[in-house]
Amino acid sequence: MRKITKIHITVLFVLLAVFQSCKLESEMYDVINASIFPTTATDAAALVTGCTYNVLVSNGYSGIFTVASGGIITSAEYASDIAECQWRDREHVLYARWQTGNSYIGDGWGYTRYISSIALNIDRISQISMDENLKNKYIAELRCGRAFLSFLLYDYYGPIPLPDLETLKNPLLETILPRATEEEMQAFIETDLIEAAKVLPYSYKKGDSDYGRFTKGLCQMLLMKLYMYTKQWDKAEAAGREIMKPEYGYSLVPRYIDIFSLANEKNAETIYSSISKQGYAQHKWHPHCLPSDFPTDPPSVVKWGGNKLSWDFIHTFEAGDQRLETISTGYDGITGITHTEELDRANSSNQLYYGAIPLKYEIDKATTGEDNQIDLIIYRYADAITLLSEAIVRKGNVVTQEAVDLLNRVRTRAGLQAYTLSSFADTRDFLDKLLLERAHELYYEGSRRQDLIRDGSWVETMKNKARNMGQTTLVDENRQRFPLPQSVINEGKGIIKQNPGY
Repeated sequence: MRKITKIHITVLFVLLAVFQSCKLESEMYDVINASIFPTTATDAAALVTGCTYNVLVSNGYSGIFTVASGGIITSAEYASDIAECQWRDREHVLYARWQTGNSYIGDGWGYTRYISSIALNIDRISQISMDENLKNKYIAELRCGRAFLSFLLYDYYGPIPLPDLETLKNPLLETILPRATEEEMQAFIETDLIEAAKVLPYSYKKGDSDYGRFTKGLCQMLLMKLYMYTKQWDKAEAAGREIMKPEYGYSLVPRYIDIFSLANEKNAETIYSSISKQGYAQHKWHPHCLPSDFPTDPPSVVKWGGNKLSWDFIHTFEAGDQRLETISTGYDGITGITHTEELDRANSSNQLYYGAIPLKYEIDKATTGEDNQIDLIIYRYADAITLLSEAIVRKGNVVTQEAVDLLNRVRTRAGLQAYTLSSFADTRDFLDKLLLERAHELYYEGSRRQDLIRDGSWVETMKNKARNMGQTTLVDENRQRFPLPQSVINEGKGIIKQNPGY
């Protein structure tokens, strides 16, 4: 478990002066005297925990990566072609019909307040008399966490307001700041990651007391994601090659199914995960995926149904793909009813009507209710090397042997025949096959929506998804980003602008 100090709720109040609803709130000096906190290394550790590690997690119904309602990864997967859901109150996300005020869309905006918290805490920690190496490490973790959160929000909503330190230190002015420009937002994220990477260790290994804290490897992965997002192929390639250096220690786990098991968590493929442990923090993967009559060991696992993989997506897998071992396409229910696509597609109330079950994570035998203690993976090495393969081809507009080899490392791990250069008619054919491979490899890990948008195929793909399900859609290029909550626009008094198309 990551070496992070748990802090009392009153300590969280000192994170303070947060940029909430685009208005600066005053510090709560009546709760904790700011003149005496923070003053020690222990105080610094508490601040780092409160505004970074307690945020970038999946802990029940909290944290930006929660697999429950409003989680940023789950919502992003809904807004792609691979995901379906038994709960039909999510149709507006599944078929790109969302508007301002819809649930699962504006829920992430509240995390913008932590960007301000982090800025204030960097300043506070810089003034503490403590070991300089530890101080620099904490500041680097804060900068990495700020960039991490900023990138997630940038992908979701576009640029956010970026308050400067002087403004944050004068909260009584109630200054309303505009959203950053695209260039400012990208530079802000890039700078934080580059500076943090200079200080943080390459990675942590299983058993390290600091496992779960931010690393140079995470910084490089986020830089790669940012460069792919902004189509800076040369920089993305450089970041990908950096991640492959032996100093980082990353490698593919031999068997796909083992990546998501309790015995093999914290493996060499994991670049960053949300640490889970009984009594500390656990996620709710299986209650949101397993039908109520799905057989489990132990039988006490809570099962509500919910998240599915669309049948259209399932049909794109090749026979023998070992990644299908983490997906249930049929089962004999504990009530004696047999469920298959053929049987359940007859009625929309049936368990498998909307799709197959994304088991992904092992059902932990210690589970007695809703929670799972297997670390929830956010980024892993397979993501990095397939992005590198894509960056190489997009940069030169030619399929190279190196790009094919990188793709094959993931493909052959899944038990499939390796591609050769002659397998691809042209670069477009290669990109189509690569993006499908990434979808098979990374389902419900939050990459598909980004992949399709980057490729320019998201709008048409979402139209096809809606059409195939007999649904209507409002999809257009404007919906590549989600709308800001209407309350933010109202309180922004014309300074905070809504995304186009809403």
